[in-house]
Amino acid sequence: MRALLAAALVGVLGAGGAGAATKACNQGAQTLTPAPITTAAPTPTPDVLQARAAPAVAFQAVNTAGTATVEIQICCTGPCDATGAWAQVENSPMTLTVSTAAKAVANPTCLYRGNVTACTGCSVTVAYACAGP
Repeated sequence: MRALLAAALVGVLGAGGAGAATKACNQGAQTLTPAPITTAAPTPTPDVLQARAAPAVAFQAVNTAGTATVEIQICCTGPCDATGAWAQVENSPMTLTVSTAAKAVANPTCLYRGNVTACTGCSVTVAYACAGP
């Protein structure tokens, strides 16, 4: 029953733009950026995370060139696509030179993505890992 409810929720909310994948909490670190984001225009990660059963999730932004600002965003009201109602997770903007930063979310609900809101010669990858078994 729980799986059916979750599947219905994803159908209502949507899951990113064309070619985007909705990812679940698996063991080990996963990425929301199949390839690094390098564009100066605000760019969300191609993939989104649905962490419905995890007690917590950690996001890590890695920038290997230039400077970037990355924020973690949440969407609970559909459609959760490129034009959807994405909102910033509180205290999530991470300003990165050639560095790494992280943000954790306890009791995650809805869908999450990373959004590179500023980039000067950047090369950003956003990863996540979920707590739990």
